[in-house]
Amino acid sequence: MDYNKNLFLRISKLTCKFEDKNLEQEYQDFRWDKIRNYVRNLMIISEIFNMLIRADDIRLLGPNPWYIGYHVLGFIAWLLFLFYLSDNLKKKWHQVYFTIWIIGFMNMGSFSYYLIDPLAFPVKGGVLPIIMILWFYVWPYFFLNSMIVTISTTIPFCMLVLEQGSMTSDQIPYLYLIPFIFLSTVKWSKEKGDRIDFVKTKKLEANHKLMNNTLQRYFGQTLTEKILKDDGVLAGENSRATISFTDISSYSTIIEHMSPETAVKFLNEYFTGMHDIIEKYNGYIVSYIGDSVMVAYGAPKKVEDHELLAVKSAIGMRDKLKEMNDNWDKTEFSRYWKNNGIDEIKARTGIHTGSVIAGNIGSERMLQYSTIGDVVNVAARLEQVNKELDSSILISQEIYTTLTKDLHSLCDFKKEINLKGRDTLTKVYSL
Repeated sequence: MDYNKNLFLRISKLTCKFEDKNLEQEYQDFRWDKIRNYVRNLMIISEIFNMLIRADDIRLLGPNPWYIGYHVLGFIAWLLFLFYLSDNLKKKWHQVYFTIWIIGFMNMGSFSYYLIDPLAFPVKGGVLPIIMILWFYVWPYFFLNSMIVTISTTIPFCMLVLEQGSMTSDQIPYLYLIPFIFLSTVKWSKEKGDRIDFVKTKKLEANHKLMNNTLQRYFGQTLTEKILKDDGVLAGENSRATISFTDISSYSTIIEHMSPETAVKFLNEYFTGMHDIIEKYNGYIVSYIGDSVMVAYGAPKKVEDHELLAVKSAIGMRDKLKEMNDNWDKTEFSRYWKNNGIDEIKARTGIHTGSVIAGNIGSERMLQYSTIGDVVNVAARLEQVNKELDSSILISQEIYTTLTKDLHSLCDFKKEINLKGRDTLTKVYSL
């Protein structure tokens, strides 16, 4: 539901309910969660008082079978509602049940005294405002229900106390009419205010969710949680992590004859498939650069065996790309590269591990999470060396020494290469 629309202004002046039925139901569900325990306790306490009142009525009026029979049925209904009905049924029917219960209880007493012995009625007209306060504010009625209950119970009560003589007709304005108008107006205003506050809260929640989802789309779940937790501050920290670079072989040739829209569609489909695998192995996508994707394992979220995760992820991406090639063949989307002499889409990955500096990097006005250090440079260089060695995944000696037996068996020593900035040769292995 779009909470940014002014739905809260569409509140019925008669019932004080949202005109939008879905929004009204959502509000009632929200309200029930808040009053559930209050309703239960109120029903138990009120039934204790009701039993005392019934006992006093029977003492004053005698054992009237109609009076006793009605309240026995009422007590059974009370037991069923409180202990038998499911929470969903209580939520759905509590307003109707309370309305019938209170009207029946009050009017059975009023009419019994009115017909049998009005003078024996122990309550006087001065309690009218208190009765209205009970129905408007103590019992958790919605506005319309509180109006129905108040009018239905106070009119018979007024008839009784007028007949009894404890209230005169000239007292009706200040004992009944003025309190009724004041209490009902305040009740309506409060209920409207509660509904407006509900929608405002939902707006805030919806905006927070939108912000969270938007941040996750651009930064991923792990970094989003850190951004929100640390007020957007991600200070640089030294971390041991594994970095991988993956790009598409012959990318320029592949997209050469594609329209911009088709090229974007192709890249989005490719990156979506790769993202699923990267996420599976707890990788964090640091950046997309053209057709290249840079991934960190072990930063910003620390994970054990990040070297193994990076290698498994690279193998998983290679397998996923085979599936995608089969699908592109079926849909004939592969014509864009097959007509240019490229049989299938291939990707190259370079992986290295070590100490990196990870955090927000950039100006004060525009920051980007990144990792910097020799590890990043080596991983990027290994990805490029794949082209020279005709391999798809190249790993450094540092990665090789961390591999499990099953992954060791997949590795082939390729050569020792000289990397810029390093004095010694680097051993590289392919998978």
